[in-house]
Amino acid sequence: MKKNIRIIDIAKEAGVSIGTVDRVLHERSEVSSETKERILKIIKDFDYHPNIIARSLASKKIITFASLTPWFPDKDSYWSKPQEGIEKGIEQIKQFGVRLKQFYFRMDDSDTFTAAAEKILELSPDGVLLAPWAKRESLKFTQALLEKGIPYLFIDSNLKEANPISFIVQNSSQSGYLAAKLLDYGIKEQSLILLVHFTKGIDNVTHLLQREKGFLDYFETRKERKHSVIKIEISENENELHTRLHEMGIELSNINAVFVTNSKVHQVVSCFKDLIPGPKIIGYDLIPRNIELLNQDKIDFLICQKPEKQGFVGINLLFDHVVKKEKVQSENYTPIDIITKENIDYYSSV
Repeated sequence: MKKNIRIIDIAKEAGVSIGTVDRVLHERSEVSSETKERILKIIKDFDYHPNIIARSLASKKIITFASLTPWFPDKDSYWSKPQEGIEKGIEQIKQFGVRLKQFYFRMDDSDTFTAAAEKILELSPDGVLLAPWAKRESLKFTQALLEKGIPYLFIDSNLKEANPISFIVQNSSQSGYLAAKLLDYGIKEQSLILLVHFTKGIDNVTHLLQREKGFLDYFETRKERKHSVIKIEISENENELHTRLHEMGIELSNINAVFVTNSKVHQVVSCFKDLIPGPKIIGYDLIPRNIELLNQDKIDFLICQKPEKQGFVGINLLFDHVVKKEKVQSENYTPIDIITKENIDYYSSV
């Protein structure tokens, strides 16, 4: 009976009507305290849990989720990977009346984030999955969601000032620390290390700053190695990197190692194509161009953060919170996976 307990069984056990049990379950006040306590005790004794899924199907109510993630130009781009996970997640739960409205923004234009956020607020969905790339704009948006009572969660990065129901991220600081440790194994003392941010407005991109911090923290613990770390922020491509290094009077041949804080590590490789041997190079994510260069020994390591899984898990956590009314785990970290030429054929990013 405990396995198949129904409201009618609780009503019979308590000697009340089904309607009375329903009012207790929905916390309506038309039940005496004595009767309520008796019903709650029976519910606890039988370990009864309402079948939220069945109720959702019966009501035929449409649940609307909204996603706000960076725009991606093609399937080879990093942000196509979380999108694949999001769509896979929706496909599995759409039978329960869940629909997804997708919105995008350009990472080099925070105004596009604000415009998309306003459209989502007008839609007033039941839940939001968000990649909080632009910190200031994201905090303003999440505050508006909070005021409207709309639950939201983060993928890819987290903002400690916000209050999402959950986040699914890689520990950015730890991954930066790991990147430094890996590079340090392969370079001599007093090496020159280049740290490259491919982004516009680094002060507004929290997770890249955390990767930088972890990277620098490692070398603070290894001061006896006497390395020099030079940080460069560029917004476009390797041509800009060439120009910046020239302006700083840095010869490519003097650079011993390069750390790129996002998936655009492939754009750095061409700068060193004429150097044999070139510097040790490490970056992020299994996009096709990075994989190709890894297999050619042009990139030494890639750190993967399972972006497909982040999108998939994010949608399912929203479903659990909004539809199943379950308490979800507030902190979810993906593994910090080290990918090399030798193990990439055996790696699954899901």
